[in-house]
Amino acid sequence: MRRVVCGPYGRKMLQRTAAITAALVITLVSASGCASGPGGTTSSATTAAVPQMDAQVGSSLDDALRTVQASPGVASATNRIELHQRYTAADGTDVTPPGLDAWNNRDAGPTAPPPIGAVSPDDPVLPPVPTPSARPAPPAGATETHSFTSAFVVTMDPDASPSEAAAVPVAMAKRIAWTGVTLTLQVPAGPGHVLSTVTYSGTFDQQIPDDTALGVASGLARLAATAGVTGLEASIPRTMRVDYGSLTIEVSPADDATLARVRHVIDGTAFAGTTLHGSFGNGAKP
Repeated sequence: MRRVVCGPYGRKMLQRTAAITAALVITLVSASGCASGPGGTTSSATTAAVPQMDAQVGSSLDDALRTVQASPGVASATNRIELHQRYTAADGTDVTPPGLDAWNNRDAGPTAPPPIGAVSPDDPVLPPVPTPSARPAPPAGATETHSFTSAFVVTMDPDASPSEAAAVPVAMAKRIAWTGVTLTLQVPAGPGHVLSTVTYSGTFDQQIPDDTALGVASGLARLAATAGVTGLEASIPRTMRVDYGSLTIEVSPADDATLARVRHVIDGTAFAGTTLHGSFGNGAKP
């Protein structure tokens, strides 16, 4: 099997792999948003004030979630909100107590699984931060700042149309104005197509054009139904420049005919604006 990776800044790379080693899901990458708490968003603190979501922001997130849940073709939709606290000493040193975010978000719900190849076999896997038994206290006199991240995970029906999938990020962008929000949108495998996943990272401070979202959804649908494709992920960056995002395709068998077929399909989609580069395990160029 060979994996085709269309990387950031318009690069595609080919890698030979022996087997699929990770689930077909995408990483949630969130930017900072706003949260509030006792003492304000920045204050001198002697105890760790519990951060609270701003009421207006929370209401807009709830409205977006309800809208998506009621949308045609949507099987399920969830939203995990995490509130983050940081404490800074007078000299600018980060003095946040270890485990504070883990304690704050201990009831936030399950995290999203990692994307294909998110952890290299050569990289050590970091253990999760343990949740302390009591809320950690910051050093006296530290400056406190709050932020939030919001991770929507939406699963479509297996037979959902590209227009139904495209409507999800468009609807969210009409109701949310925060870069701290990300969307992971999955269309499960069904007759004639494999699972496809796309993440919109930090894009929800702007309107998402209907034709852009439809181009992404249609391109993924075409690729998911292409013979030889066994895994499919895409990531759309904050700029909404699809060609500056990423695309990961796993194919089997790894023969020239399969690769040529996949390349041809890519060239007819919204992901065509990248330059194809190839490499084998020894670094040689084809």
